[in-house]
Amino acid sequence: MSKIKQNKKRKLQAKTAGGVEFQIDKPKMKFRLFDEKAQAEEEHLSQILFGGATSFLQCLEEAEQEAGSSQIVADSGVGETDTDDDDQILKPAWTDEDDDGIDVGQALDSQRRKLPSGGINSVDNKYSSLLKHKFQSTVGTPEWASLNKRKRLESDSDEEILQSCGFISKTTKAQLPPSLLEFKKVKDLNSETYSEGPFINSVEFHPTSSVALVAGNGAIATLFAVDGKRNNKLHSIKFQQYPILCAKFLQNGNEALLGSRQSHIFSYDLIVAKPIRYNLPQGLTQSKSFVVSPNSQVIAVVGKWGEVHLLSAATKEKIGLLKQESEVTALTYNPTGNLLFGHSDYGEITVWDMNMQRVKHKFTDEGCLQGTTLSISPSNQFIAAGSAQGVVNLYGMEDVLKTNLPKPRKSIMNLTTAIKDLKFNQSSEALAFSSAEIQNSVKIFHIGSGTVFSNFPNYDTKMGHINVLNFSPGSGYLAFGNKKSVVSLYRLKHFKNY
Repeated sequence: MSKIKQNKKRKLQAKTAGGVEFQIDKPKMKFRLFDEKAQAEEEHLSQILFGGATSFLQCLEEAEQEAGSSQIVADSGVGETDTDDDDQILKPAWTDEDDDGIDVGQALDSQRRKLPSGGINSVDNKYSSLLKHKFQSTVGTPEWASLNKRKRLESDSDEEILQSCGFISKTTKAQLPPSLLEFKKVKDLNSETYSEGPFINSVEFHPTSSVALVAGNGAIATLFAVDGKRNNKLHSIKFQQYPILCAKFLQNGNEALLGSRQSHIFSYDLIVAKPIRYNLPQGLTQSKSFVVSPNSQVIAVVGKWGEVHLLSAATKEKIGLLKQESEVTALTYNPTGNLLFGHSDYGEITVWDMNMQRVKHKFTDEGCLQGTTLSISPSNQFIAAGSAQGVVNLYGMEDVLKTNLPKPRKSIMNLTTAIKDLKFNQSSEALAFSSAEIQNSVKIFHIGSGTVFSNFPNYDTKMGHINVLNFSPGSGYLAFGNKKSVVSLYRLKHFKNY
């Protein structure tokens, strides 16, 4: 056979039983000449990588045994935390030694400012810890800044692309779910004192710091650092023969007003921790019930015979007088402060124009014989009115300003005795209301679904006769002050911020 034919594809012929012929084309095999140098180099690299044939087989056996022993374990996925070995805890990128060395006292001296003493503000604490505490309590800990989170698995989805190169992924804020409220009872807010009572008349949360003011018939006002774990006492002040019936923070956060049945009012300077006494103007004999305008410029004080006295928040001097036909039982401003609403002892609500200082509108609270409380949602969509008959009427703001006989969007009749206090939360999703005549008489109403939370309070709750309630600025906490010197504190888990 010639050389040319050998280079062509070789053909193998065969005959089947029926005599049909077929052929198989087999490509020519290409062989490389044996090279001892290349083989020695290959064995050398193999020795480096795998440790020789014996070590390589041993590694395979160990890997096989390890794979066989790690079997999948069934997991319910409820309330468990992923603890795979592949996950890694994030660590801080760096630590600034200069910041860690600065104390609170040194930082405040250099800034020429003061803070209420005690607790997290102690001059011996690290200034970095104070800043961290204030940021987390006010803003919360963003997911991207958490050092305890696990690294997420990489995703090939198109959404990941939009999270880089200047794009921000769109997220939807979760709404408060109805029916069941996720909450936790934490340490009592005034657990270090229990001396502000016996009746707790005011529980006020600071507008910008995680601080709360508790005051009551015991003529004592106390500031607490709110964290749910320790709730350290920051400062306490006792007044002589001055049971505190009403207390409010001003929006600037540097001053609190304290009122009583006496003919004077106290301004409590939080910076220097010192009260200043102001005599009430002529015609006003007490300040047991008052509200402060959203811009902290005007104090509206309930007087006698349907009068509402307007005082300057700066000087405490009288700047105006409003009047309705019957006794004022409750006052509240709308969020912008241009309207003031006043309930009455015969069920009529008066709306004053604060720019003109005169009556703008009146409407009747449906089914109400005697009004007790008022509250307007921060969104300015709703107004809630409580009555001595235990009914809370929820109105749309646009409805009450159009007619004298508005229809409530919901009449809440879960309580049977007089409504003592009610408050909307900051997101206007929930309305808490209580009565002081029966123990544990409190409900939280979910506005979106028009129902109360069935699991709050739970069966073993012991809050006593609730005299006052309040939400923290971010709705993360809800406090209840009772008639036995106790302020119960609850953590609402849906809301991540203070």
